[in-house]
Amino acid sequence: MYNIGTVTTTANSTKIMGTGTRWKDNTNLISVGQVIVIKNDTSGLPNEVNTIYSIESNTELTLALPVSAKLTNAKYAISTTMIDSISDGVNKATAQVIASEIFTDIFTELMTGTGTLDFELPNGQKVKLRTEAERDKLLDGKFDKTGGNLLGHLSVQKESAVTHEGHMMSMKVMDTTRGPHFVSKRGADGAYRTHELQDKSGALMHLGDFGWGGYADNNWVTDENTISSTLKLRTTRSSLWRNTQTTKYSVGYSACAYFRVGDCWFNITVGHSNGVMTISSGNADGERTSTVYSSANTTKDSNGNLKAASPIVKVFADHIELNEESEGVEMEHLGVGHYLIKGVVGFNADGAWGINNGFVIPQDHNGKNMVLIDYNVKQDGDIELFVFHQQNAEMPERFQNKRIKHFDEEGVPVYFENYEPCDVPESRWIDMRVEMPPNSIYNLKQAEAERLAKEAAEKQAEEEAKKAELEAEEGDDI
Repeated sequence: MYNIGTVTTTANSTKIMGTGTRWKDNTNLISVGQVIVIKNDTSGLPNEVNTIYSIESNTELTLALPVSAKLTNAKYAISTTMIDSISDGVNKATAQVIASEIFTDIFTELMTGTGTLDFELPNGQKVKLRTEAERDKLLDGKFDKTGGNLLGHLSVQKESAVTHEGHMMSMKVMDTTRGPHFVSKRGADGAYRTHELQDKSGALMHLGDFGWGGYADNNWVTDENTISSTLKLRTTRSSLWRNTQTTKYSVGYSACAYFRVGDCWFNITVGHSNGVMTISSGNADGERTSTVYSSANTTKDSNGNLKAASPIVKVFADHIELNEESEGVEMEHLGVGHYLIKGVVGFNADGAWGINNGFVIPQDHNGKNMVLIDYNVKQDGDIELFVFHQQNAEMPERFQNKRIKHFDEEGVPVYFENYEPCDVPESRWIDMRVEMPPNSIYNLKQAEAERLAKEAAEKQAEEEAKKAELEAEEGDDI
């Protein structure tokens, strides 16, 4: 019985057409004289029963008698033989022989042929098969995934994992002519960049590890003793770091560079808002911390000497000059030798400039004061400054401080009397080290810089956490 596919008929015609049929194929045992039954789905009409007159192709038959109805894609059945009869056995044997011959021919071509061959199986399926010669050709020189000696370049390419901006990346191990410790990475432009590996065991350092070439680690430890013990540990590696709090080792949110060799170490930090550098160093025997003096924390006084600086006001005869920390201070010249310094809170209280905490008086070439001063700190913190001429009368006349007050009508110079009120000498100044109020311009800038640094640190921490989470997810997907 053969019933593969469907048939289409034309009324009063002996020709029928097949769809999905293989009537001419000997393996199906369709032959002239066999009975064919075509199902007629039209209500009340019988099925078409006929006999095969001739077989034109796999999809065309001629019947002995014309059919009575037009049918499209109708089911059918051809009686190829009577089951368990002699003809049935012969048909089955014939089919097996034919199939065996087909598979023998395929096997022979696979074993003796070359390249890739196209075959059609007895059921009509078309396949492409590689000959043994083609398989050997494809396998020749291939690297065994279990290992072995590799000569030449090895390229590893996985587009889904190693693409960058739409370009496929690859890595390759260099051949032995360059040495055993080279690898190359192909960039998006197709060119290779070669890197030399160290000839020793150990972890490879990546860009950004310990802060080098990237962002430093954030250390949110606020306890100074904990930071101290961490820096002293032999297990602490050279690195860049920062901390939220200001300690003797670190300025809050400022970059710190820590270096260690053996049990000796040192740490450098520079304030992000004031530029002051602090260095700590030590070993197993102890530690020390020092501040580096620079233009950020010193001033050159009226006598050319460097002095520790915080808010500094330079009082000239008719104006003042300020540094960054004293920005906003004003001066009012009330009279000869009488000045009012406004916008301060008295003198700096740390005593770094000795008694009275904050004056440097200009001197002559013999180291004698050119003026004397007196002052009064008012209740609101403003400083009233009084300046007097210093004659240095105890010195021989040629060494005394003679300062012209003005010229009389005859052009004769009139000199200041000793202790007479006078303005600050021309081209010289009086240094004053003052205290600034909490809402001074500098203090507000410092507070804003601290706020911005904190926000930036928190944002960076969030980005690093998201990046780590994303990398972990990508690692799970590989």
